[in-house]
Amino acid sequence: MNQRESGRQRGREAAADRAKELPAEMTEQFAYARTLFPSLEGEDLGAMVRDYDRERLACEPDYAKFPEMRGLIDRHVAEREAFRQASGLDETATAFQYSWSFLLWRRINANHPAYWDRILAEQQCTNVFFPAGKDGVTMSDNRDLAMDETRGAIPSWRPTAFPWSNPNQWLQGAASSAIVMDEEPECSFPCDPDELIPEEEAWEDIEVRMAFMDRYREFWGPTNQIWTDKHLNAVAVDKSNCRVAYRRPEVNGAVCVTACSYLDPELHAFKQERMRLLMKAKGETEDTCPDWSYDLGSRSRYQRLCKLTNAAAAIPDGPSIWDALDVVADEAVPYPERICLSGQDNVTWSSLQHAGVTSGPKRRWLFRMLDDLDNPGTVTEKPLQLMLGKDVEMQPEWQADIDAGRCTLASPEA
Repeated sequence: MNQRESGRQRGREAAADRAKELPAEMTEQFAYARTLFPSLEGEDLGAMVRDYDRERLACEPDYAKFPEMRGLIDRHVAEREAFRQASGLDETATAFQYSWSFLLWRRINANHPAYWDRILAEQQCTNVFFPAGKDGVTMSDNRDLAMDETRGAIPSWRPTAFPWSNPNQWLQGAASSAIVMDEEPECSFPCDPDELIPEEEAWEDIEVRMAFMDRYREFWGPTNQIWTDKHLNAVAVDKSNCRVAYRRPEVNGAVCVTACSYLDPELHAFKQERMRLLMKAKGETEDTCPDWSYDLGSRSRYQRLCKLTNAAAAIPDGPSIWDALDVVADEAVPYPERICLSGQDNVTWSSLQHAGVTSGPKRRWLFRMLDDLDNPGTVTEKPLQLMLGKDVEMQPEWQADIDAGRCTLASPEA
């Protein structure tokens, strides 16, 4: 299939998935942007995203540096044409579909001071990865949600899938992260590096993925992630708009990430530099800037997470599923250093926690979640459920945990 036909097919598929919801999403996102970036008041965001999408298509990459992008312009143009035709939406909606996120975080965020205290969605999700767990590859995570985002969805919502449940995938965890007043990339051409990376080579050797994604660093993120290769070599990734830092394991191959901070000294210093630009634009100081104090807390939390992860990784014979859960359920110190945020305020709560053994004959998951946002309590007070992997038989020690009241067996419908 040539690039134009591939683009047309992708555009039609995207229209089938997105056409009905897109107009409402545009209204919601434009309102969100104006709240987060008050200096956008009076701007025509529809015209802005439309012009930006045109600009991205006209921004020809340096093919000597990015040879993998040759010919992609045909696919992108055809994809937009097919999306617009199949959806019946106009050019503005089409541009929103393909360029809004890039516009918001790469240009608007780089040029407009953000007021995150008006959004009140301080999510600090966490992921931990142990390639050498007691029973096999073991992971755990803590998901935070803003109360307003989930009210009404719970109690009907249930965790229908475990996103980090397969050891045979390169992405083993992800959390949000970004820098206020971040730098804008030199090239905005539409590109998803994960589509272009040599998959077999990258899966064979994590160094290949790291080198490729470093070369393409202006085209992805911001985010914090955990990557692995087929040999379970893992690396933690801290990513801003245009910069990336890799943190290698310190103890038995284990790595971790959490949101809203960077541990790499240079990336952390760059974030502080950009926050000073924000403070100047808003007339704030280190004592009055909520972004500055929040970053200090997030960094302390990240440092504690690494300490807890390394301690669990050092356990003889490897950490158990319970050890992995204890890392993300940490409440042993006050906020903001603690890992679990349950009960800290009425804005952001740790609402779901998983721990899982994802390889071998003892595959299973422990999970618990909030089920009533009107009277939420804390997630660590909620009953733990045990879900067995496919064709995995109950073991005596797991049954003993159930009999002792440490967890209950989840129904197949869970």
